[in-house]
Amino acid sequence: MAGDGVSGGRVTFADGALHRDGHPFVSVGVNYHPSPTGCDYWREWDGDRIDDDFRRMAAEGLNTVRFFVFWADFEPKEGVYDSTATDRLRELVRTAGRHGLLCLPSLLTIWMNGQRFDLPWRDGRDLWRDEDLRERQRAFVHHIAAELRDEPNVLAYDLGDEVIHVDSRSSASLGPDEVRAWWGMLASAIRDADPDALVLQANEPSAVLGGHAFRPEHADSLDMVGLHGFPVWTPFHVESVAARKATAFVPYLVRRGGAHRPVYVDELGSYGCDETTAAQYLRAASHSAFAAGAVGTAVWCWQDFTTERKPYALRPNERRVGLLDADGGEKPVLAEYRQFIRRVTGELAGFRPLPAPVGVFVPEAEEEEAGYLTPSGSDAPAAFYAHLLLQQAHLPYEFTGRDPEPARHALVICPSARQLSLHDRHRLAQYVSAGGVLLYSTGSLLDAAGDEDFFGIRVRDFTRADDTHAEFTWADTRFPLRWDAGPIPVIDTVGAETLAAFADGSPALTRHRLGEGSVYYLNAPLEAQLNAPYRLGETDWHRLYEAVAEEAGVRAPLTADDPSVETTVLGRGDERCGVVINHAPEPVDTVLRHRTADGAPESEKLLHLEPKDVRLLFWHGEGPAHPERRQP
Repeated sequence: MAGDGVSGGRVTFADGALHRDGHPFVSVGVNYHPSPTGCDYWREWDGDRIDDDFRRMAAEGLNTVRFFVFWADFEPKEGVYDSTATDRLRELVRTAGRHGLLCLPSLLTIWMNGQRFDLPWRDGRDLWRDEDLRERQRAFVHHIAAELRDEPNVLAYDLGDEVIHVDSRSSASLGPDEVRAWWGMLASAIRDADPDALVLQANEPSAVLGGHAFRPEHADSLDMVGLHGFPVWTPFHVESVAARKATAFVPYLVRRGGAHRPVYVDELGSYGCDETTAAQYLRAASHSAFAAGAVGTAVWCWQDFTTERKPYALRPNERRVGLLDADGGEKPVLAEYRQFIRRVTGELAGFRPLPAPVGVFVPEAEEEEAGYLTPSGSDAPAAFYAHLLLQQAHLPYEFTGRDPEPARHALVICPSARQLSLHDRHRLAQYVSAGGVLLYSTGSLLDAAGDEDFFGIRVRDFTRADDTHAEFTWADTRFPLRWDAGPIPVIDTVGAETLAAFADGSPALTRHRLGEGSVYYLNAPLEAQLNAPYRLGETDWHRLYEAVAEEAGVRAPLTADDPSVETTVLGRGDERCGVVINHAPEPVDTVLRHRTADGAPESEKLLHLEPKDVRLLFWHGEGPAHPERRQP
């Protein structure tokens, strides 16, 4: 039972994974407000209702409940804490403990479902720059942690869910050092009160996609980062909740954030679709997030709401995204989540991502004032579409740190770079010279194109005649291009060899030997120009990655001949598990191939996968895969 599985002391981190009682632990939870009261539950308390809800959660196999400490309810007057609300908080945590549930309280809750539940005494003061208000935040999180420090079922403290939206203009103006200082101040306050506490802060996809400094790479003082990404709210032209891009979005966020901090997906779910589509989405997205390395998931949310008050009066669709309906009936999404829970707390317990031979390098974002020298556009699409192409090519990959090393990554991809600083050029050149292989695609004439010493090419001029650069062919694949309005670089080789050319004869793809390694230079923003509806399906874009990976000596251990099928290999000691996921909205018949590193013959099997279907295959070391296991 769930209660037995989480009994014992506090959850800790070891080797980037959660542990409890010395064993690997995966948090599988749900976001919670009681259905009748919604966000008003601290003031309209119903302990019996909460006890019943938590009993049902535990019976369904969940082991974690995430809830929200509305700051205004707990500190209604500046510097004065409401003792009744604090007593109810302890009661809620202890009720969860009786049912074997861990708690993830989200502190400093002001923003919820697109509306502010503001402090009556804040008077518009800035959360980050007003010194008195900063002190009130520090004191408040210390107060809550002190009240709960003796409760063994506190998983972690969330500093504030999407708190950046309390004042988005102010939060966007903060620099990395200011964000680090704010996170550090609050995390230290919690740990002063509760030395065993884990701390995270949860944000929506902009934490990865850009727009502010509340990013995983600045979260040194946090134990985890919380991320959530609903497919209806992305800048990536997701065609539908059922589309392959949709279920690949959350694992992308996990992989991006996981390059810097362990990632907890503390809001997982979908909007704008029927129950069948939502269930299929949850099946594929949850397994893919786990395969990407997520240390936990919490579905949004427990039950449909019967209350019609704020924020549901303004956003009534928020009332209908529960695992249960308003009467307590089970929805199809609950059945899917229950099966996922059984897997990750059972046969998949302890399995984690293996070191990946392919790295994705995203150039450092430099702080600068906007102006004509700043390249237009966004870096966000390029990395996402690189993720999709690597997934389709079945290449094991991870996002790199600042200094890629050939000993870790045989191949590094730098997708559609709009700006490449001299520092980043030196880093990448050092990687290549030491024996690495780099695939670099450029996204800007002046800030990212050309380098004679590094790339072995020279920019001759630019053109606006995009018909001369409309396509190129390589690896038996035609790659049609769509250029944004702007100058298109025209290059010549200076030491590099031309592998593919445009219609005007100028190089499209080159290869340059540098030291012990080589760099492939693609004179087009291949990944960024894929950001359009249905563009991903126009050709086999991933063949470019496959061909370069083959020349770099990278062999995917588990592949499928259909690019919509994800194949990720996890490890637990010498055990291996292949997680096979059909991201397509239609059934797929595909041949699965398991390759061994020592050159032993590969095994093949034909699989039929339903839409968003999931299979697991198990083997030891480099031996053959065991028969597949269908999602129950």
